[in-house]
Amino acid sequence: MNKLVIKNIGPLKSATVNLAKYNLFIGPQSSGKSCILKIASYCNWVEKRIELSQSPDDYLNEFVFWKQLVDYHRLNGFIKKGFLIKYESSFMAFSISGSPEKIQFSFNWKPRNRWQYRRPQIAYIPAERNIVAVIPNWFDISFSNDNNIKGYMSDWENARNTFPQYSKLDILNLGVSYYYDKEQSRERIHINNNNEIAFLNASSGLQSVVPLCGLIYYLTYHELHRPRQLSVAQERELNDLQDTLHKEKFTQSNGSNIVGRVDNITKTFPEPRVKFFTSHQDEAMFSEIVDKFSLTQHASIYLEEPEENLFPSTQYELVKWMANQINTTQDNSLCIATHSPYILSSFNNLIQAADNKDSNVVETVVGKSAAIQFEDINVYAVDNGTAKDIKDYDLRLIAQTDLDAASDTISSDFSKLLES
Repeated sequence: MNKLVIKNIGPLKSATVNLAKYNLFIGPQSSGKSCILKIASYCNWVEKRIELSQSPDDYLNEFVFWKQLVDYHRLNGFIKKGFLIKYESSFMAFSISGSPEKIQFSFNWKPRNRWQYRRPQIAYIPAERNIVAVIPNWFDISFSNDNNIKGYMSDWENARNTFPQYSKLDILNLGVSYYYDKEQSRERIHINNNNEIAFLNASSGLQSVVPLCGLIYYLTYHELHRPRQLSVAQERELNDLQDTLHKEKFTQSNGSNIVGRVDNITKTFPEPRVKFFTSHQDEAMFSEIVDKFSLTQHASIYLEEPEENLFPSTQYELVKWMANQINTTQDNSLCIATHSPYILSSFNNLIQAADNKDSNVVETVVGKSAAIQFEDINVYAVDNGTAKDIKDYDLRLIAQTDLDAASDTISSDFSKLLES
């Protein structure tokens, strides 16, 4: 469980949240939900870059802060005097604080867990995700700088290529599927009566949920352990990481029991390079650690408003489907900013399912693979500059009184009108 502290950024005055496998943030518009999501995503990205480079120097500085947090996540004007971002995980802790004019950075490793890191694929899915459906030439849009919408569009371009006509993406229980014909550059929605329509002409609900499901499926299935084509800079970074790992964790033996290993020959490193180990077990451990750093092990997904344009029953189906995907790998994680009490109620069902001893009932009602352990989810109500934990630790559920405070107000007013 990671810890994130945010002070004096946007509407957030002082918010402390613990980040688990599932994280839900609910509250009024402009309360700071997405602000938490963006900062959590940024901190996850900084942690990843520091782990891969084995140095904080290139990522804890003003240039990266303004470019990768403020510009990329469109937080211009949000940074106030006395701001603080403090992030702590099992692997490191760092903080960024001060004022827009003068920023201080601090950092330290967690030596005990230094080499237990597992590389994530980090994705931010913004509320504007239907841009890839409503604008036919979205891939030609020019931005003045990188931002999370451009990053999402790039992720979707990679994802949609994995859904050709012979391998369509089924969309929940809606009786529709999606495919992308790359040769003709067209996206189609296939309906269960064998009719087809252009993605552009689909309903607003489908235009919202199709890229959401497609990207989550791609990240939790297609991206895992996939070898990637490395640039020269990435090859050098990986080589430096291997050298640091070997030097710090695997010392050479003065005895005769030495195992040699030849590093991969690449264009960047065409000459054989040998590392020595005291045993085959050490060599295997070295390879395993390198794979965990170089190959995607899990997905870290940050999602704005999953309920967008969806009927409440479809929101429920979406939550169950997302839980199935996130639960496929132990370290997958999902952070959600939402306005919808239906999203929280849906997650409550999945928490209850994990505590239900009747496996047949659980399988029939929600599906066992969608169940969520109470300890694996954190839920916060974001309002008035703070984030309030709304888990009921006695009932082991999301607190009922916080599920839909707006409905309580509406019902109260209705009762007053009836009584008058």
